[in-house]
Amino acid sequence: MATTKFSLFFLWLGLVHLTGLYFFTQGFLLTRQILESRSTCDEPPREIWASTAPHADDGCCWLRPTFKKAIILIIDALRYDFTTPIPPSQADKPYHNALTVLHTLAHERPRNALLLPFLADPPTTTLQRLKALTTGTLPTFIEAGSNFAGSALTEDNLIDQLLLSCPAPSLKASSNPSANSSFPHPPPQRRLVHLGDDTWLKLYPAHFLPHLSHPFSSFVVEDLHTVDTGVTTHLLPLLRNDTLQHEWDVIVGHFLGVDHVGHRFGAAHPLMRAKLRQIDAVVREVVAALDEDTVLVVMGDHGMDEHGNHGGETLEEVLAALWLYSPREFVGGRDAGTADVGNVDWEWERGGKEDLLSAAVPQVDIVSTLALLLGVPIPFNNLGRPIEEVFAFSTDGMETIDWGRLVRVNALAAAQMERFHAEYTRLYGGMKGGIEVWIADFVQSEVDFGDDDSLRRAYAGLREYQAELLTGYRRVWAQFNVLYMVEGVMVLLLSVLAMVCALIDGSCFEGPWFISRAAVAGGLMGVEVAGAHVVYADSAYRLVESLVLGTVIASLTSVIARVHCGAVRRCWQSGFSIANWQAILFPLALSLGFASNSYTIWEDEILLFFLSSFGLCMLVSSTHKISPVLFLLLTRLASFSRLCREEQLPTCQTTFYRLENYLPWRVVAPFLTAVLILSTLQAVSLRSIQAWFTLCIPAALVLNALFWTLETATEQNWLASIATDDTSKTLRVIIARIVLSISLSGLGSAFLSSKRFLNDKPDILTTAVLLVCILVSPPTSGLLLAALYSQLLLLPYSTTTHRSGPIVTALLGTFYFFTTGHNATFASIRWKAAHIGFRDVVYPWSPLLVGINTFAGPILAACAVPLFYRVSTPRERRLEVQAQMILAHSTVYALWAVSTAVWACILRRHLMLFAIFCPRFLMAAVVLGVVDVVGLVNVLVM
Repeated sequence: MATTKFSLFFLWLGLVHLTGLYFFTQGFLLTRQILESRSTCDEPPREIWASTAPHADDGCCWLRPTFKKAIILIIDALRYDFTTPIPPSQADKPYHNALTVLHTLAHERPRNALLLPFLADPPTTTLQRLKALTTGTLPTFIEAGSNFAGSALTEDNLIDQLLLSCPAPSLKASSNPSANSSFPHPPPQRRLVHLGDDTWLKLYPAHFLPHLSHPFSSFVVEDLHTVDTGVTTHLLPLLRNDTLQHEWDVIVGHFLGVDHVGHRFGAAHPLMRAKLRQIDAVVREVVAALDEDTVLVVMGDHGMDEHGNHGGETLEEVLAALWLYSPREFVGGRDAGTADVGNVDWEWERGGKEDLLSAAVPQVDIVSTLALLLGVPIPFNNLGRPIEEVFAFSTDGMETIDWGRLVRVNALAAAQMERFHAEYTRLYGGMKGGIEVWIADFVQSEVDFGDDDSLRRAYAGLREYQAELLTGYRRVWAQFNVLYMVEGVMVLLLSVLAMVCALIDGSCFEGPWFISRAAVAGGLMGVEVAGAHVVYADSAYRLVESLVLGTVIASLTSVIARVHCGAVRRCWQSGFSIANWQAILFPLALSLGFASNSYTIWEDEILLFFLSSFGLCMLVSSTHKISPVLFLLLTRLASFSRLCREEQLPTCQTTFYRLENYLPWRVVAPFLTAVLILSTLQAVSLRSIQAWFTLCIPAALVLNALFWTLETATEQNWLASIATDDTSKTLRVIIARIVLSISLSGLGSAFLSSKRFLNDKPDILTTAVLLVCILVSPPTSGLLLAALYSQLLLLPYSTTTHRSGPIVTALLGTFYFFTTGHNATFASIRWKAAHIGFRDVVYPWSPLLVGINTFAGPILAACAVPLFYRVSTPRERRLEVQAQMILAHSTVYALWAVSTAVWACILRRHLMLFAIFCPRFLMAAVVLGVVDVVGLVNVLVM
């Protein structure tokens, strides 16, 4: 009965936290409002000047097409400096001078080829990049979480326009209809072919010809060649075969090998050179097969940092390459060499970063550029400008800039952007901040198309208008709903207060529904809040939200109202030790520090200081000196593993990847992990269930070491002569599943073991979870988690109070989140964990494994909280004491969640909101949910 009472309380508490986070994120992480309107040939944008009216003659749509066909090749994670040459004496990285064809042709044939830096808007996950590359609009922060599973795109986009807009018979820039008679009887719609990354089919499920398209899975990171080989195998026949080359109009090919090499080995790996050379050879073959009516576009959807990540925090991650080519002369303007800033790393040390940014083209610009080149309407929501160099010269061979053509294409794009802006303003009340930009504010009412000076002024005004509108939407698109944010903060704050009340007065565990006065007070508060939400909220679900919000507020208020003053007095009079004061002040100091971006950036160092201070205090007060000494030693050793944020450079040196890339360490570390865990178990004499501690755990640890040894051997091709990569993968899948099975048997033992082993259940649960955590973590992280496990087992022998121990455990778990190669950034997520135990992405297990890898430190620490029951406590109070320990641990994370929410709300217009404050809130919110789940499991096991 007592267990049921505590289980219900923690279940209620988890639902309360979920409610608070829901309301806050509804206001803080709003997705972009999508307009369902579509551009059509029949309804072109307005005429800015009479001479810029869309060309409706000869069957044209807005503008006469320059090309009949297009080949669009996306090289996933093609960073710009992968394409630019540097002097051989400075070519010290494998990717230097490997992919040379793009720059060579741009330099040798500047009227046929154009190479530019291609700047992406974060988030730089592939799904969001593809949306931006086809809609011409900006991605939103919260959409980054949808990278695992996309859904069909509903807003207007380039693929829809290519499919639905009839290809024009006129392809030359000639006013004579007879000049275009070489393309009689065009097909009713363009025929699209897709090759490569299957994310395209998730966004566009019925757009591509099924008999010519060949999709491949995009999440098998370990497979470096299948997708690229498949694209190449099917692409070249479409260009060379006399029959097949007449069966398509647009080919979209998406190569994944460069991205997968980066994720698995990092940018500076010999396999990256081989992969870039493969892409170079493919592009050369495609170039050789092109005719003058086809344009080839090669682009990267994003870049990568030196470790292969691309969350969007650094310039390396957002700067890709864009290359356009055709045997027909069609580009010009900017000299081909001016955009070539050389190697990014080398130039950054000499101030080349600004030159790169000034030369870069926003990725949204490709949509309007391709739409006008191919003669289809610009998608309705597009915010990109036509790329200047593509339209600077007419297609009749003239060597002077065609200012009239530049004005016409930009007038079309600007008028469409103005049409979008007017519709968005009408539906959603305009852009906050008083930004109202219209074309009339930037251009004169009349333009003389015979005067280049007049055209230059008109062109400059149109470009300025388009840039200003894009900047405005980029700055204010996240329209915060303060009402929802305040309601979410209120729920989280009240939950923290209710948790503190339950810690002070154990009777609060009985629930809020048995005391009439408290229930009445809570009910009145809940009714008032629910009524206010109904009146002021404009959501379609406000009635349901009001009912949920009112119920939650009522229950929280009744719990708080239940606390007896006598319990508060007794708690205060009981006194506080130095350790207790540290346990209170350290989490409070951290929560207040989240208001500072510098404090948040250096959170790992601050946690190290807090834990070292607590260890010194234990060393002075504890009678068992060996435990505090080991605690301090392991904390200091763990601190040498660091993954630095961009904002910490250059004063921070990343050591985590240096260890991971040192082969002797990668081989030895898994065996050191096994030795450390078994030694710790021997030291604390956990031998109650012999089969688990003497057989299962050693077997799982040996298998884990074998798994990571095989992983390293496969990566280094040590087994190439005796086993294929497929055989090695099969062995690793089998080993991983055996380890997972052993862990599941431990979890079953924790739930089903008899009362004789009641005190050992937390040990069994913790070790079972540990086995999974070290399996999905790389060797260095596995050894660090073993160190954390040792500290968790030794900590109860170092402190004399069960009140401070669980709070220190929260600090310890968060500290190991950072030391195991993670940060409050998307770039530090290790997606490779999704494939451990599986050949492909399998829902929901693959995302679950990624989550365990990311939050292994907090998960392991939360599991170990009941271990503090070893501190001398009357046996009859076991359940209540363990429940209070679990609650104290959860209170710390709830405090951090509400503090990061408060500061994110207050600083929502801060320059570093989405770089620092928002990711830290998301981390706190997810960890709070994880700790709530682990706490409930702990209670059920008790």
